[in-house]
Amino acid sequence: MSEFSNKMKQWLHENNVNAEVLEFDERVRSVQEAVAVSGYPVERFTKSIVMLTSDHKLVIAVVPADARASTDRVRKALRLADRPRVVTSEESETYLGQQIGGNSPLNAANATVLIDPKVLEKEWVLTGGGDDRSLVKIPVEELKRVVVYTEARVRK
Repeated sequence: MSEFSNKMKQWLHENNVNAEVLEFDERVRSVQEAVAVSGYPVERFTKSIVMLTSDHKLVIAVVPADARASTDRVRKALRLADRPRVVTSEESETYLGQQIGGNSPLNAANATVLIDPKVLEKEWVLTGGGDDRSLVKIPVEELKRVVVYTEARVRK
């Protein structure tokens, strides 16, 4: 258990979030690793792609795990002049307090969150747990309750 997953657990507890934290001995940095380690089907997973705008604002694009996030669609959704760029591992840890592979729209108050409609259609999803060895299983209605987000098609 890392400082990143501890922060996520604390945030979930303090905000009375109805979610389950799943922890693994192996890394779950990629969708393929997460499916193999967790035993859940790929359709239940989301990817939270963390981006930085040209004016240094964080954006998280949440898409189904089998899709890719589009920086151009993010640009259009936020009416930005330029496409945002994907953050580095160091930037994710510094600005968001989450590790790459554990990124999540949860506990991300300093980020603008865009959630793709395909994610919102599901009953529940798995998202990053703050580090590369944990996931959060959360009902989508609960996700909607605890995350300030904009619904926008951000998948390619």
